Amino acid sequence: MSHSSTELNKPLPAAVAVGSGHWWLSYRQFPVFSTAWVWRRAALFGLVIVLIGALSALLHYAEGSDGWSTLELFAYFIAGFLVMFNAGPVLAAIVRHRHFAPVAERRLVIAAIVVGLVLAMLGDHWSSTAIMRLTDREFERSMEGSALVINILVLLGLYTLMGGGLALRAYLGEHRRLATFESEQAMRRLQSDKLAADRQLAMLQAQVEPHFLFNSLATIRSDIRKEPEQAERTLDALCQYLRATIPRLRPDDAGSASTLGDQLEICRQYLTVMQSRMGDRLEFSIDSDPGLSKLTFPPFILLSLVENAIRHGLEPSPHGGQIAIRAHRDGQRLIVTVADTGVGLSDNAGGGVGLSNIRHQLRLLHGDDARLKLSGHARGGVEASIELPAEAVTREPDS
Repeated sequence: MSHSSTELNKPLPAAVAVGSGHWWLSYRQFPVFSTAWVWRRAALFGLVIVLIGALSALLHYAEGSDGWSTLELFAYFIAGFLVMFNAGPVLAAIVRHRHFAPVAERRLVIAAIVVGLVLAMLGDHWSSTAIMRLTDREFERSMEGSALVINILVLLGLYTLMGGGLALRAYLGEHRRLATFESEQAMRRLQSDKLAADRQLAMLQAQVEPHFLFNSLATIRSDIRKEPEQAERTLDALCQYLRATIPRLRPDDAGSASTLGDQLEICRQYLTVMQSRMGDRLEFSIDSDPGLSKLTFPPFILLSLVENAIRHGLEPSPHGGQIAIRAHRDGQRLIVTVADTGVGLSDNAGGGVGLSNIRHQLRLLHGDDARLKLSGHARGGVEASIELPAEAVTREPDS
């Protein structure tokens, strides 16, 4: 799975990146052996190397060495460690940015790390020899047998750790994690598309459902002679409701952003129609904090809650009741509630198909970051609350 140069220098998805979000480990949020990964890693370890090198140089100077000798020691120390830490990763980054086929890239990256390991050994030997010359010390040359083997193995382990060995393991796992992530994303998109299609079909059925239109039109017909102004208001509300909902069922509009303001207006028109039909048995209020109308909100979810409140709460009650829609913001969270004063929770409340579909849609859109809560009141009535991230949307004006 190859990347373009632009993709290589973009942060990985959180599900793919390895490591924490601490700023000093920010290099781990980028593809392993990308340019962004290499220079951020080099900056982090380079700072540590400079500090240790400066401390070593100060100790050397404190032992009576002159300034020039101290600067030489500092330079050799920095150069040796920079080669050890960066030779392999830099070579691997060159390979990645040449965009070889996946299998060839992996083989060449492994070869680059091996070559970097050899360069690290040579760089360490060169800098250590120079430092020993400056400090008038000599290497131990008398090691034999197991002691020599252990010393070589320890050095190889250090070179591997510092020169990109651990990063090589992360690189090899990155392809697998990225493939898994993209597969899950594709599955989510398929599920989301299916849910959108199901929602469009369900809403289309709701709009043309005979009893909804016939009852609304029958109410208008009944009011034309007795209360013409009321009939006109009901007809206007029905037209506004259909005008707001039907366009969102079209394929070219189904994917457009839906805002909280849109959904509150749809609910207002729907409740106005239902109020004309139910008369004094239905009262409603809609209250939203200023500035929330442009926040994103999934289409038709709020309307489903309002329909549930009327169908299962107010219509079974002889006296009807009230419906209150309230939207407010709590930090980075948007909370929208639909409360009614109807007959209250039934035995199977919360387990209906409509509520299950709402929960499923919220999960697809926001994962575990959105939730639907249902609660009953002691004196009757139900409150449904949706909580999700408060995200603004920029929409182009309608043409």
